Amino acid sequence: MTPIQATILGFSGKPCSLFSAFDESTGILAVSVEAAYRRERREGCLVLTNDKTIDERDSLLNESKLADSIAAFFALESGLAVDGKSPRLVFAERAQRANPKQAIEKDGVDENGVRYRISDAITNAQVACLVTALYAFKTGGMASKVADMAQQLDIAIRLAEGRIFTV
Repeated sequence: MTPIQATILGFSGKPCSLFSAFDESTGILAVSVEAAYRRERREGCLVLTNDKTIDERDSLLNESKLADSIAAFFALESGLAVDGKSPRLVFAERAQRANPKQAIEKDGVDENGVRYRISDAITNAQVACLVTALYAFKTGGMASKVADMAQQLDIAIRLAEGRIFTV
């Protein structure tokens, strides 16, 4: 389980920090609490921010990643967890206002995929949710890639040793 602190400013409303947790084993992102802006890292949290003045950060985000963040959000929102039943994205009561769904509108499809229109009123908390979704989406995909590579490596080792394996 990875605790995440997304600290965002520069959009509508007050700057804020959004606290979430991503469970790599289930693929579930739980958006937990929208809180006041916090420059300091909460103990144990991964810090995602667009504030260049925060030195103690794990990822500095810029607006060029917004389209990828939106795509990741919708992929998580419509996806199912590893159990095939649970949603991949859940919001706690204290984080409901951070759900960006109402601030984003599909604006057609072009050769690059789905285009989105973002409301001018999108809040810092909603953008924090988007960047958190991008992190979870990329991390979740990476975990499955690493597992696939480990399985392929195991097969290669068995072949090299002349051992039996199943496909």
